[in-house]
Amino acid sequence: MKYRNRRILITALLFSGLISMNASAQTDVHILDVGQGLSVLIQSDGHYMLYDGGNSDKSSFVVSYLKKAGVSTLDYAVASHYDADHLNGVVGALNVFPVSQVWGPDYTTDTRVFQSFQSVIAEKGISSIHPEVGNSYTLGDATIQILAPSGNHYEDNNDYSIAIRVQDGGTSFLITGDAESKSEEEMVASGMDLDSTVYVIGHHGSGSSTTWDLLQAATPEYAVLSCGAGNSYGHPHVEAMEKLEAMEIPLLRTDRQGTIIASTDGSAITWNVKPCNDYTPGDPDDKPATLQQDSVSYPSASGLSQSLGTVYWTPGGKSYHSTPECSTLKRSKTINQGHLSEALSAGKEDPCDVCVK
Repeated sequence: MKYRNRRILITALLFSGLISMNASAQTDVHILDVGQGLSVLIQSDGHYMLYDGGNSDKSSFVVSYLKKAGVSTLDYAVASHYDADHLNGVVGALNVFPVSQVWGPDYTTDTRVFQSFQSVIAEKGISSIHPEVGNSYTLGDATIQILAPSGNHYEDNNDYSIAIRVQDGGTSFLITGDAESKSEEEMVASGMDLDSTVYVIGHHGSGSSTTWDLLQAATPEYAVLSCGAGNSYGHPHVEAMEKLEAMEIPLLRTDRQGTIIASTDGSAITWNVKPCNDYTPGDPDDKPATLQQDSVSYPSASGLSQSLGTVYWTPGGKSYHSTPECSTLKRSKTINQGHLSEALSAGKEDPCDVCVK
């Protein structure tokens, strides 16, 4: 009799709206350990999105992980952009799982993995779109808003990255792929809500992303870094780590802690691991951008334009510059100075289109 009365009470509460069948539903965001790459699985109330899939050597791992996570169908498969360390695993997933819709930015490349991406979409007849900034989509209990890319003529393909904000109740996740400072600037200028509980750090912690403006707009409570231990790029760079440390943002890292899972009921976030708060750069000798020169005084740009007796260049660049203040050098970590003949000997044979007139 007591059981019957309890069942009647629960039924009445359900119909009154005081309790919900979805009360135990939650959103889980898995930042997979794919080494030097990115792959994020988002699950909400039995619905799934795969955002990027890591490189070719991690494709089978991503597929296996999705199967173990209970994925049978993907609502969305997102290729943030078409770099191999983001796209390969997406192609692997498209070959294994039914997918309702594929998202990708509006540009093309001539790489094999991009050709494979296009082929599998065509062969399986999967709906494919270039999502527009400002549009929102539903994934279970979560809402996903498109933040970027705003333009279609970027010099750097990283700025084509599809950036999203995933929100469930009062918690949210900002995921920006490899978006650089140009795209971050556009996101901030858009006026859209960037405030986020968790920031999945852009471009593996590169110094060319994670600008102060973005961090101040997002004000994240946590940051998660996806990169490979000992990677050849030196990710994460010291510039990004110094900003996160200065803002006292708790940090989690796949290169230190493996796959990281954040779970939310819409009001609080729980983690499978605690923040490691290891803000050390990938290269222990990494230092903030400095000018390597014989003198601390800069000749004027106008004077250099006439003689080009002294020029500036970066170790990895192809061009020489007439001034260290050239806008194209603003993200350079190291700037060398010398005579034009030295720059040419170092293989810097192209004059900068911006500052060399």
